[in-house]
Amino acid sequence: MTKNIKITTEYITLTQLLKEENIISSGGQAKYYLMDSPVLLNGEPENRRGKKLYNHDEISVAGETYTITLAENADELIAIAQQEKEQRAAAAKKTVRDDRIKAQKAAVAKERKEARFAELRKKNGTRAGGFGRPNQGSRHTGPKGPGSWNSHR
Repeated sequence: MTKNIKITTEYITLTQLLKEENIISSGGQAKYYLMDSPVLLNGEPENRRGKKLYNHDEISVAGETYTITLAENADELIAIAQQEKEQRAAAAKKTVRDDRIKAQKAAVAKERKEARFAELRKKNGTRAGGFGRPNQGSRHTGPKGPGSWNSHR
């Protein structure tokens, strides 16, 4: 007995067909089902779960034959899906561009901040960020290093 499967997209995958016809309950089972059970696509064995099935393809599974056919308004639905895909791609491109602009602005702000702190260090004679102990040059008043810790003066 041949059963018609109407699709509203350009194609359907073998896994989607198996799930739609309740041959398997989840997509994860498709791999194991196809290893154990013979599936014929247009008379030839098929074991790829992601195989795309197009209009007029015939699939034989578990004694049943399924024929893929496009729904009456499939052309309109395919065109709408293509437009939505293009809109998502344009939105993603805009997001990438916005992220790049944001990163450039952050880099400029960081440079400005570093320049401001360098100016403060120079002005105040301090070591880092405009805060902290002032630079004392080579005026070391106390002992330095482990050898001098035990020395008595």
